Amino acid sequence: MNMKIGAGFLLGALMIVPVVALAAEFRAAEQISLPATQSIKDDLYIAGGAVTSAGNVSGDVVAGGGNVLVSGTVGADLTAAGGTVTVLADVADDVRVAGGNILIQGKVGDDLLVGGGQIQVGGSGIGGDVAIGGGTVRIEAPVGGSIKIGGGEVYLNAPVGGNVEFMGDTLTLGSGAVISGNLIYSAPKKATIEEGAVVRGETKYTESKDARGAAKSGLAAILSLALLGTLLSQFACALLFGLVFRRYTMMLVENAVTRPLLEIGRGLVVLIVLPVASILLFFTLIGVPLGVLGLLSFVIMLLFTWIMVPVILGSIVYRKLSKSLAYEVSWKTILLGTALYVLLGLVPIIGGLAQFALILLTLGVMLKLKWDIAKDWR
Repeated sequence: MNMKIGAGFLLGALMIVPVVALAAEFRAAEQISLPATQSIKDDLYIAGGAVTSAGNVSGDVVAGGGNVLVSGTVGADLTAAGGTVTVLADVADDVRVAGGNILIQGKVGDDLLVGGGQIQVGGSGIGGDVAIGGGTVRIEAPVGGSIKIGGGEVYLNAPVGGNVEFMGDTLTLGSGAVISGNLIYSAPKKATIEEGAVVRGETKYTESKDARGAAKSGLAAILSLALLGTLLSQFACALLFGLVFRRYTMMLVENAVTRPLLEIGRGLVVLIVLPVASILLFFTLIGVPLGVLGLLSFVIMLLFTWIMVPVILGSIVYRKLSKSLAYEVSWKTILLGTALYVLLGLVPIIGGLAQFALILLTLGVMLKLKWDIAKDWR
């Protein structure tokens, strides 16, 4: 059942992922930033190890990386995924964030969707609804709409214009909590309500059978949002590389459909031989540097393969669905490929095997293309 819920959640998420404008700005690097002195009138797609967006963006912002900081204003939607995500900026429309540690400190014009480990929501307020899945959640910003939370420990200390629904371990209403609608929650014990907290509607409490049941329910919500985070981060990376290096990605797609079984075999050989050979080099004195280089190359190849899989998969499937005569690499095909790849991960055994085959195919095609380029240089 949880698998179906997760799949439905991801399919619904596809409907809210922002559309890519033709004049969008694409940026990718290990350390990448949009300076505060620079403004962008269109959408911004930015990815890297450390990502900073300090300039003003009139359109959407899609950011993915290890550490993501957004401090410049966003004129439309913000979608971000990373290990640590910090949003200090005011966002005119929706905010969708997934990560380990998340801090929302700016004003959000409409809805807020967040999934992560530790989550803090502050700032001047959320204009619309809030949906959160997390381990530890603290909300101290006014919310204009309703709140739905699944997780562990939740502390709510702010006015809420609509209802509050909670399912998890512990719920605490701070002295500043004023819920205009109903409070509906399920937990092992009743909520802690500090002096000054107000619930103007009805309060409906359902005692969980045990803490494990509540934890599982909260975990289901977290996993669903974690899957969304995976989709968003992979989509952001694939979009950047797929569109910026469109000629290269088109060559990958064409080679992948020419001899797929051969490329899968090539990828399998490399997947086995390269790490084994690199490790064996460590047993020779002069081979240590080569072994380190080999393992580093192996990790980089796997990372780049993970990024390019949705590009190839989406282009192939989109051509079959649209009955087009030519393959295409665009935001539509990359989004389709990312969604299909993530959804495959929800299917036991068969889905995992399909993902593995796609990784081998992409790895084999990439190596063939690099070998062809090397031969041309010679």
